This record gives sequence, C-alpha cells and structure tokens, in this order.
Amino acid sequence: MDPFVGREQYILNMKRLKKQEIIFFVLVLAVIAAGLLLPKTGELVLLDEFCDLSVIWIVCAYLVIRVVRNRTLLSASRKALGAGVVIVCFALALWFSKDLVLDLSSGSQTVELKDIQVSESLAHTGIFSHHYYLTGSDNEDEILRLEISGEDYGRLQQGQTVRVEYYKHTGRIVKVD
Repeated sequence: MDPFVGREQYILNMKRLKKQEIIFFVLVLAVIAAGLLLPKTGELVLLDEFCDLSVIWIVCAYLVIRVVRNRTLLSASRKALGAGVVIVCFALALWFSKDLVLDLSSGSQTVELKDIQVSESLAHTGIFSHHYYLTGSDNEDEILRLEISGEDYGRLQQGQTVRVEYYKHTGRIVKVD
C-alpha cells in the first residue's frame, strides 16, 4: 500500500475545503452588503432582518460542515466537542430565528405612540453603528423603543403623536405617519 495515498487525499480535501471557504466568505459578504443597502424602515424591513439572520445561519452551516467533514480524523473527546458545537450552532440559529418567524406569522400591527422622543446612538465601531430610535408610549402606557431611519429621525419632532405600523417581535417599523 502506498503511504502517500492518504496524504494526497488529505491535500485534495484541503483544496476543496478552501474553495468551499471562499464560497462561504463571498456569500456572507453578499448578505452583509445586501443588509447594509436595505432601508431600516419600510416595506423591506423583514428582508433586512432576514439578511442579518442569514449571516448567522451561514456561519453555523460552515461550522457544522467543518465538524462533519473532520469527524473521522478526530479523537472521541474532540468528536464530543464537535457534537457540542453542532448543538450550540443549531440552538443559536433557532433562537435568533424565532422573532422573524413570529413576525412573519403574526404580521405587522399598528399603534399610536404619544409623547415621542427620537434619539441617536453612535457606538465605537464606526460608520455602520449609527442607529436612530423612536420611543413613545402606546394607549396602554407601554413604552416602545423602535429603530428608525435617519430620514425619519430628521422628520419627527419630540413630543408629537404618531401612528406606527411595526413588527412586534423584531421591533422593526414599516411605516410612521
């Protein structure tokens, strides 16, 4: 038996893995770019939410594929660790998916917010961390804090009453009147 057969197979698998990693990387970048281009409010808000969720699912799929492909090369303890990674990935992906699924099944709702406040938040990470928020109380005096677009931030005035169509579980606004 040739001792280099196993090594050649390993090298072929690594080349295939690198192509697969490039595909995953490009896919993640495409989904992130789409999410950055989609508006923060409007009819496409759930598509933006889906893009955010897709990144999580793609990364989890990548990790699961890596674990499954390397399962024969691992010791028993590392196989157990790999099984743990698969379970955690699946649990995290389902956890982050629940709000989008609930909003898709229940649809949007309309509420009137009184005495609104608009605010902005700038995190330390740079240009993509600039967020605008609308806060107000509904008819049952429950305080809602929803993310809005920069355009809505400039248009809305403190203290006024607005009608908001939004998705309850993701907190994403479809329309502000």
